Amino acid sequence: MKFIKKVFLVLVLGVAVLAACSCEDKKFEEQKITVYTRDTTSGTRDGFFTGIGFKEAATDNAPLVEGFVEVTGNGDIIAKVQADEYGIGYISLASYADSGLKGLKYEGVEPKEANVLDGSYELTRNFNYIVRNDYAAGSKEQKLVDAFVAYMFSKEGKEIIKSKDGIIEIKATDKKWADLKASHPVADEDNASVTLRLGGSTSVQKVAEALSAAFKEIAGCKVSHNHTGSGAAYKATQGSEKDGATGLDIVFASREFKDSEPAAAGTHGKLCVDAIVAVVHKDNKQISGVLASQLKKIYERFYRVDKGRSQEIEGTRLGLAIVKYVVLAYDGRIELDSTLGLGSKFTVYFKKA
Repeated sequence: MKFIKKVFLVLVLGVAVLAACSCEDKKFEEQKITVYTRDTTSGTRDGFFTGIGFKEAATDNAPLVEGFVEVTGNGDIIAKVQADEYGIGYISLASYADSGLKGLKYEGVEPKEANVLDGSYELTRNFNYIVRNDYAAGSKEQKLVDAFVAYMFSKEGKEIIKSKDGIIEIKATDKKWADLKASHPVADEDNASVTLRLGGSTSVQKVAEALSAAFKEIAGCKVSHNHTGSGAAYKATQGSEKDGATGLDIVFASREFKDSEPAAAGTHGKLCVDAIVAVVHKDNKQISGVLASQLKKIYERFYRVDKGRSQEIEGTRLGLAIVKYVVLAYDGRIELDSTLGLGSKFTVYFKKA
């Protein structure tokens, strides 16, 4: 009997939390917010959750709020939020300009390149590269890969990175390709039969494609691209897929390499910096900025936002989550009868013992 009373008390408390939500206003903060996230191998996801202090969700869906929607890339998350008035997600700053979405201030700072460079916008992550390291000695592929990496950090290469929304400082002391090419004579050879295979993060794809297009003209080689995400970076160059059909020569990641991705020394490094932008539907006029702590609460499985923050996102899912788990654990069901302006009635059914 005491056990039944405890279960009933949990249910009552959970329903009370639910009933506290107003059903009269249709404001953003009082709607059921749909949260969108990248998959667990995504560099954008890793940077976002690490940045807002929710690292346990960077590679694990278990801590995420019930009803979250997992998407496959920047383009997918953009399309989903474009179609969802009460959706919220996050994308690369490199993808934001043409997204048609509303980007939110983070900790009061606009998501702009200048703010990233001066350190005031802090939701950032590195774009990194990794190359294959087991070519036959003296092979053209190895020499061309080395030349490509050198070109990336030439003045011309940095200008291309910057033109494709990579955030990088161009210094007066940066060398031009003309000053570097003497160390890479392979660029002047006949390379028509060689194809450099590039891929990795979709967030870095525009940068990678622009760099490779310019390098192809310089070196006379062919290039191909297969961008499936940061999870392919190590696997396709030095890991389990390097000798298969999806093996690559130069790959980009929009996150740091993990302990489980032991990239060989001298084969990887930082390309540039990118920012991550929390985004909502373009017509959303209820919110213009968000704090790291609020983003964590939005994405966290159990949360309840302080009512005092009426200008930011509010809501509650704690009560429903508690009720659902208790009821399902005992093979029951819940029915809801709600009348606008009058209130809501929750009925919980259990099977007779």
